[in-house]
Amino acid sequence: MADSVILCDLGGVLIDLHWQERARALFTQEQDPEELKRRWLQLESARAYEAGKADFTEFYHAFVAETGSKLSIADFKSEFAGIIGPLKPDCLKILELLRGYGILAMLSNTNAVHVEMLRASTEVFKPFEHLFFSYEMGMVKPDREIYAEVCSCLHKEPHLIHFFDDSETNVIAARSAGINAHIVNNPQQIYEIVAGLLR
Repeated sequence: MADSVILCDLGGVLIDLHWQERARALFTQEQDPEELKRRWLQLESARAYEAGKADFTEFYHAFVAETGSKLSIADFKSEFAGIIGPLKPDCLKILELLRGYGILAMLSNTNAVHVEMLRASTEVFKPFEHLFFSYEMGMVKPDREIYAEVCSCLHKEPHLIHFFDDSETNVIAARSAGINAHIVNNPQQIYEIVAGLLR
């Protein structure tokens, strides 16, 4: 049990995201939620920003060039910041409980704007022994290299890591890297799985 790692995603798992309404504003287009998410995941501008390979101004200009968005940089930053919502119910309480089952770590495709917002307004990062942020690592999920890097940094074999993410694509990629991965949408689901596996 002490050798196991509980590796959690952030957005959509530990915090709510105001994804749908903000993405529509960013793209300045009306599209269904799944189409918006598909487009976002395919954006080279977003991928480069979350991999730490562009600053926010570069991200903005690349996004506008890629999508034709008509937003000013100030409005773009406001909408982008607004993607972040509140913590999921009982998030911090459940994270503290999970610490009793193994090493608690986070792996998130994220960026400096959102991390700074969350550091200022919540204690969501406090229970974690290890924080793996894509923009600091220079790589993003679902690329295989990011899972290999996490295993290397933790000095753990993949089978000792239990990964929880709301993206099926990320979960499939983690499983292909030998990690135990599960699709979840809230901390309670993580706790129920962990309590069953690592009791």
